[in-house]
Amino acid sequence: MPLRRYALAALLALAGLVAVMLVIRPLIFSLAPARGDANYAVAATAEVSRPIRRDLLLAASHGLRGERPQGGHVAISIVVAPLPGGGYSVVNATSPESGCRVTLGEDRLVDCRGRGWTYDGTPVDSGQPPLQRFPTAVRSGAVIVDFTRPFSAPPAAMLPGQSDGSTAGGG
Repeated sequence: MPLRRYALAALLALAGLVAVMLVIRPLIFSLAPARGDANYAVAATAEVSRPIRRDLLLAASHGLRGERPQGGHVAISIVVAPLPGGGYSVVNATSPESGCRVTLGEDRLVDCRGRGWTYDGTPVDSGQPPLQRFPTAVRSGAVIVDFTRPFSAPPAAMLPGQSDGSTAGGG
């Protein structure tokens, strides 16, 4: 008889623990701050030995070219590339003129109308309008991008470890 009582007590304790976990876990995640788009890890540095294209989901719209609504988030395409002198460049993979996504070639990006941006780590094009660029930084082996403040000219001041994604010729 005492064995049944201990077994029942253990079973009730286990059921109580499961019930508490089912309540606490959602509560913890509901109190966590929402992930923002100011510090978005787009790729591991080890996988960016050459330009790569990525499709991402952002938490909110930031008025970027080529944003597409997708399930309560905003989808965007980017190109991440290593810079010749170190660091990384991240540009919006949407043509500023036609609004279509650009394709990634060996040394250039090309849009659906055939307009191209030559590539040496950063799209180089003296014509206007340039591809939309984003501030980048490298932290813990990841390329981090701030999608909340794109720029088309190098910023006046950058944080240590940050790259503006620009080279001579604009971009």
